[in-house]
Amino acid sequence: MKNVSRILVVDDDPGIGQMLTRALSRHGFEVDATTSADEAIEKAESGSYDAALVDLVMPEHNGADLADALRRQVPGLPIGLMTGYSNSPLIPQFEKSGMAVFKKPVLIQDLLEFLQKEIQ
Repeated sequence: MKNVSRILVVDDDPGIGQMLTRALSRHGFEVDATTSADEAIEKAESGSYDAALVDLVMPEHNGADLADALRRQVPGLPIGLMTGYSNSPLIPQFEKSGMAVFKKPVLIQDLLEFLQKEIQ
């Protein structure tokens, strides 16, 4: 039986979550998408994920804090941050901490390369 990689997608824009769910599912991933950081933490507690894609700027929590919380819950979890703020001075800091940063609009091919590289 084939082992399917599970991806957690967190973006406050439900359209982004739906688009990523459709695109990644077509490439064989099982995707759980949510618009809430709190729900993402709950999902991570009850589910087993191979990677997470997290929006950097969300109304209730910032994506970097959510990424840190997810990494505490699931040590070694590969996390890609997505942002529409391509000139943020914080991007190099996130990249140094081992998180990939994808500038919106994200290219599905870039996400696939990240996921394939990180999920071994």
